[in-house]
This record gives sequence, structure tokens and C-alpha cells, in this order.
Amino acid sequence: MKQSLLHASIILMVLPMLVISGFGKQIEAGDMEADIAAINNNLEEYTSSMNAGDLDRWISLWADDAIQMAPDAPAVIGKEQIRAKYESIFPLFIFKMTINNEDVKISGDLACSHGNYTVSMTPKAGGETIMIDGKYLSIEERQADGSFKIIRSCFNNNAPPK
Repeated sequence: MKQSLLHASIILMVLPMLVISGFGKQIEAGDMEADIAAINNNLEEYTSSMNAGDLDRWISLWADDAIQMAPDAPAVIGKEQIRAKYESIFPLFIFKMTINNEDVKISGDLACSHGNYTVSMTPKAGGETIMIDGKYLSIEERQADGSFKIIRSCFNNNAPPK
């Protein structure tokens, strides 16, 4: 009898913890889906702002301490330096970019995504369109307001430059 009472007491103590942890996992899964949707939305905003030639909208996706690692160039450190680099590029071209995001992994406040992209850059002053086919790896961090911003971006071409 004492043993049955002991087993019943243990079950009554453990059962609420199992129920709570089960609900916690469901909430986490819902949060994970929302976070993945936020990352995918940022990628859509990335292409749409670039295609619109809207540097301010595009740079708003970056954290202040972001680092961009483009091919064949030194890393660009900080949002303001990234802006300065692209202030001279955005006005020169009409961009048509597409991103195919292949995967998003989230751990706490960090998200990592990778995929491939294509971009055509047509000089506004006339000239031949430049076509680029490449891949990327992006790390984003949740900000105080809950949004995600790019903190590290690395990309390169799938073929050697011409």
C-alpha cells in the first residue's frame, strides 16, 4: 500500500512537469515557425529593396555591427561602411535579383540561412548587363524589438568572374 501511494505521489509530481514541458515545446515550435517566416520575409525585403534601388530600405535590414564578406574583397565592417560601399553602387545599376533560400536554422536569438541567388545588373548609363549566379550564407540576430537583422553575410559566385 505504501509503495502504491509512493508511486501515485511520484506520478502526480512528474505529470504536471511533463504536461508543461510538452506545451512548452509546442509553443517553441510555433515561435520557431514565426522566426523562420521572419527570416524568409527579410530575404524577400532584401531582394525587393535591391530591385527597387532603395538603399535606405535595404540597409535597414543590417545590424549596426554587421560584417559583409563579398568575394575578392576585404570584409566590410559596420552598417555605415556597408552603406558607404553601396551608395556608390546602387545609383549605377538596375538590379533584378532573386533569392532561393534553401534552409534556415535557428538557435535562440541567432538564425542562419543559406541558399543561392541570381542577379542581373544593368548599367543605367547603358552597356552590357552583368549576370551573377551565386550562393550565400547569412547570420541574423534577434534585436531588442524582436526583429532579426543581418550580422554576418558571406556570398560568392558559382563561376569565376569573367
